[in-house]
Amino acid sequence: MHELDRLRLALADAAERGEPALLATVVNVDGSTYRGTGARMVVRADGSTVGAVSGGCLEADIVARAAELFTTGTPELAHYDTRGSDDEVLGLGLGCRGVLDVQLEPLTGDTLQRAITELAALRDRTAVRVLVCGGGTDAIPVVRIGAAVGWLVTVVDHRPTFATTARFPDAERVLQLDAVREPGSLAASIDLGRFAAAVSMAHAAAHDRAYLHALLSAPSLRYLGVLGPRRRTMELLGGAQQIVAGTLPPHVYAPIGLDLGAETPDEIALAIVSEIAAVLAGRPAVSLRERGGPIHERR
Repeated sequence: MHELDRLRLALADAAERGEPALLATVVNVDGSTYRGTGARMVVRADGSTVGAVSGGCLEADIVARAAELFTTGTPELAHYDTRGSDDEVLGLGLGCRGVLDVQLEPLTGDTLQRAITELAALRDRTAVRVLVCGGGTDAIPVVRIGAAVGWLVTVVDHRPTFATTARFPDAERVLQLDAVREPGSLAASIDLGRFAAAVSMAHAAAHDRAYLHALLSAPSLRYLGVLGPRRRTMELLGGAQQIVAGTLPPHVYAPIGLDLGAETPDEIALAIVSEIAAVLAGRPAVSLRERGGPIHERR
């Protein structure tokens, strides 16, 4: 489940119980920080928390501030400068060296309901939808890991015994359709314009070919990964107008996944999900050691 969903559900539960809640939002960062702007955390009336604004170093201080803010009902901007030594900064043993401004908003009644609505709207705007074509055993960890990072994953397969929610409990949607026998069924059953990434891993040439030709022109698709060697993908794409001089379209990735030395299905799924994440973030897949700048973009 995406962090925004967990935050929204925590606020909704507080509203249902008639309890206040505190929403903490990182609004500015400078230097080295664990989370970037937009990171959020909810503090419940009993002091429990959902989400995070740091790697665990600031949360205790925010919980301590929440008790007073529940009483005053007045928002507050908390400023944390972690550039000093660990012992000098709040005695919390901070490991980063940066500055964070965190907006602390005590919520009750209408303000609580408004925050719930705003989080739901934000989730709708930022939801990453991924289409997995093929319901084989190796697709299961791809869906599981993708859902774990908050993606909304749809699975399609032509086999009724494979296209089941029991097999893919983490998927947002599971469909059984045959794109070979019914060439237009994929586009007819799914709004392909909603997906940012897709993976073709049907392990059957006819079905992979049908999926690829249906997905090549999907308007919002920024990543189209194909399981198997590059040569096979070129053969599957034969006849497609997007193929020029024997080269793959820039948004097609084959072989699929980052070079992590993956061997097991879980490792391969990690390589696939990692590559998708890097492409969607517009980042080269390199170690942060090689980045030479801030981890978080200034927003």
